[in-house]
Amino acid sequence: MTRFWAIGASLGLLLPSWQLEAAANLETSTPCPGAAAWREAHSNQLPSALAQRDRTRTFSAIELRSELQRRFEADQRERKKLIANPGDREVDNRVRRMDEENLAWLKNLVKDNGIPTVSQVGESGVHWTWLLVQHADGDPQFQLRVQPIFVQRQQAGELPADDLAKLTDRVLLAEGKPQRYGTQFDWYSGQFKPKGVPKGAGNMADIEANRQALGLMPLSDYACMMNGKLRHE
Repeated sequence: MTRFWAIGASLGLLLPSWQLEAAANLETSTPCPGAAAWREAHSNQLPSALAQRDRTRTFSAIELRSELQRRFEADQRERKKLIANPGDREVDNRVRRMDEENLAWLKNLVKDNGIPTVSQVGESGVHWTWLLVQHADGDPQFQLRVQPIFVQRQQAGELPADDLAKLTDRVLLAEGKPQRYGTQFDWYSGQFKPKGVPKGAGNMADIEANRQALGLMPLSDYACMMNGKLRHE
């Protein structure tokens, strides 16, 4: 597997926050009423809602929050460039180096302080940390080790369920196991098709049940929304 393919798949697997809300806004022109209704009912999970709640908070680790935001914004900026120019090796190399640097920084952070909490860095800060971990594909064992901590953050209401689902599926695929929530797909394929899901109606039914249990949008509605976004890329 080439590094470029890995980066390309990574971009498609995640759907960063700026793309999530952009994809959601496409429903004015894309017939996805189920996705629109779900989003309206769960608008408190969007990154903009996290940021709004953080405005009322004080943080015990302000410098860490600022550093997380800086790394998050750089990640999104460079990945947006790579999505727009998938054959640009210069951008691809920048993303690769950025991921390697972020991974080393994350390991030190977790070793010394663990995964940040909302009281330390806010809901947005926990989300930013999650995104950096989601892109830490250079060390799948690291992702596996910290995934249970993000389970705790989600159960405590400090992390959106969608974030946890994406990291869980990422870890499972790295282990050669089927996805649990059907969140991971190849962005450059031109269509939403979950990776690593064995064929059969029963397997998709299990994914739908898992998504419902975690409080996620039904897979059929998510697929509709994502296909609308892919058509507009």
